This record gives sequence, C-alpha cells and structure tokens, in this order.
Amino acid sequence: MSATAAPTGFDRLLEDLAEVHHRLSQHLTGHDHTAAELTTAMLGGLMASYLGRVCADLDHPAFLPGAGYHQRMGMPNPDTVYLTAAIDGEGVYRLTGDRGTAPEVSLMPMGGPTAAGLKTYPAIDLRSFDLDAEGKLDLVLSARRPEGHHGAWHEIARDVRSLMLRSVSDDWGQHRDPVLAITRLDRPSRRRRTSSGELAARLAGLAQMVEGTLAFGMRKVAGLRANGTVNAVATVDYSAGGGLVGQWYHEGVFDLAEGQVLVVEADLRRGVDTLSLALTDALGCTLDWANAQTSLNRKQAHRDADGFLRFIVSAQDPGVANWLDTTGHPVGVMQLRWTGCATAPGLTFRLVDTEAVTAALPPDTRRVSPKEREAILRARAAGAQRRIYW
Repeated sequence: MSATAAPTGFDRLLEDLAEVHHRLSQHLTGHDHTAAELTTAMLGGLMASYLGRVCADLDHPAFLPGAGYHQRMGMPNPDTVYLTAAIDGEGVYRLTGDRGTAPEVSLMPMGGPTAAGLKTYPAIDLRSFDLDAEGKLDLVLSARRPEGHHGAWHEIARDVRSLMLRSVSDDWGQHRDPVLAITRLDRPSRRRRTSSGELAARLAGLAQMVEGTLAFGMRKVAGLRANGTVNAVATVDYSAGGGLVGQWYHEGVFDLAEGQVLVVEADLRRGVDTLSLALTDALGCTLDWANAQTSLNRKQAHRDADGFLRFIVSAQDPGVANWLDTTGHPVGVMQLRWTGCATAPGLTFRLVDTEAVTAALPPDTRRVSPKEREAILRARAAGAQRRIYW
C-alpha cells in the first residue's frame, strides 16, 4: 500500500490553519473567548496576512490596509488609519496625491525583525513638505537624492522594507484622510506574471503570520495577568514597535464579573494634547469602535470641572457620557494613549457594583439619556464609515 501524499497548495494551507486554530484554542478558557470567535479573528488575521505577504510587491507597491477596523489585529488605535506599502530601501519611490487634512499624516519607515520587534526609523511628517501648484504632494524617497531631481525629497535607509502611512484624526469624518499613490522609479513599470515558485513562497508563511499576530495579543493578556495588571494598567514602551515619539501608552486587563463596573480616574490637571482610550478582547483585537462606544478620544470624552477625566468600563450603559463599552466581553485589554504631557497621567481604578456608579462619580458628571446615546452611536458609525480604510 502506497503512503498518502503530503498535502500541497490549498489543502496544505487549510491544514496549517486548522493546526493554528487547534494550538491557539488550547489557551482559551471559554470565559475569554469561544472557538467561533477565535475562527473569526483568524480570518481577520488571514486577510491582513494575505495583503501583507501575497499582495505586497517591492517593485509595484501600493498602500494596503494594515492594522485596521476590519482586521483589528495588533491593537490598532481607533483614531488612526494605518496603510502599509512594501518597498526596497535600495530603490527610488515617488509619492503623489492628496495629503488630506487630518491633523497628523506621517510615514514610518520600517526595517526587518529584531529582538525588540520590527526595526523602525523616525516618522516622516508629510505636513512638512510644500504642495505643488495643484495642491498635491509630490515627494521622492530614496537612500540618495536621484541625480537631476530638484523637487521634494527625503532620505530613507537602505534596509527599509516597508512604509507605514498613518493618518490620525479625533474628529471622525470631519477631516480628509490622505489618498496617496506610490510608484517605483528605478525599475520598469510593467508587471510580469509571478512565477509559481515565488507565489508558493509567499503562500507558505500565511498560517504562521496569522498565528504570530493572534499569539501576540494572547501573550499580551497572559503577561498582564501574570504581572497582576488586572483592573489596573502599566506603562508600556512601544518605541521599538512603531509607537509614536512623545506618546505615552498604558495597558492593563479588565476582568469584570456580572454586575461589576470599573471606574477609572485620570489626572489631566496638567493637560494633554490628545488622548485615546480603547478596549480590546482577550485576543488583543480592538472592539468594534464604529457601532459601539468602545473607545473615546479628546473630542468624544468629557473632562470634569476639577481637571480629572473619569470613565466607566462596563458591559451595560451606565448612563454617563464617558462609557467604554465591553460589548459583553468579561475580559479584555484597556489600551490608553496620551500625548502632550511630560509624564503619563496618574490613574486610579475602582471596582464597584453597577448600582453604585452614581455614588462613585462627582455630582456634575455629564450624563446621557438612552435617546442621546442612540444619537451618539449613530454619529460614531457615520463618522467611522467616512474614513478611508482601503
């Protein structure tokens, strides 16, 4: 009897994904996540991996969706649209198009993997370049200024492998996100058929990329729990993984029993320029910020008269403006971002029963009725949909 041939191609990919699902399932308790939710998260990871590994092309680049609303991998900031283009740092690339009106539009050059994460370089502020006569951006990126080029140019390192385009807005739908094209100038523009060997090599690592992305979030939750950072947060340094310079990060696990809520106070008496408060599930997938109030930013949150910002993490609407909705997840991650402050704001946390929320907050806390909440949520959904994720 002949031995059964090892699966190849599509069958091999399905088997690899099934093995990933099995391995990751060993770390779920049922309290944190269901198998179906893990499968859904894996599909989001597969989408991101397909775009980043199969579609990415150094000679024919394009800004493709990175961590974002539909993938939710990597704990994306709900105020930020992330697009990524694969490039070769030895090449010459031209960036053209509408820079938009978002308060922050930048490119972060990324290198290869290191022990601390992907190698990163200082972000390139696209607002610092003059626009052409038509109001468009026209910028060349390369290791050396091309001979004869007298227009806008910025140096990039020779080991750069990708460019992350980051558009940040805390007034969803009121700013124009950038619409930019990237082309390679030092190679022929015509694309030829990709060899089967090259395609096979790109497909071979898809399942491993999905596992790595989801395992990152699961390790994050496990590590925070092991360190006792539960219903509390710790300061995190993301400078080696694409974090913005001058931005403080706090992370911690929320773990709420039925009928419990978490009351958080942030001391903002010294002021902040921007803030982002967001929740993820137990896999590190940011919760749906368009159709539920799972995040708050400077425009959406309300600071009390004493200079503190107080918010409630809970599964049910507490009737106050600053609610972070767990959408029914008993366990997840709180990720808080702050800019414009010399040190990270001081924070306090209190677990209270749902009935005790009113007594735990100042009398002048801004409250919202069910009708007001419905209007807020409809406006969130409309604003989120007006952003450019693709």
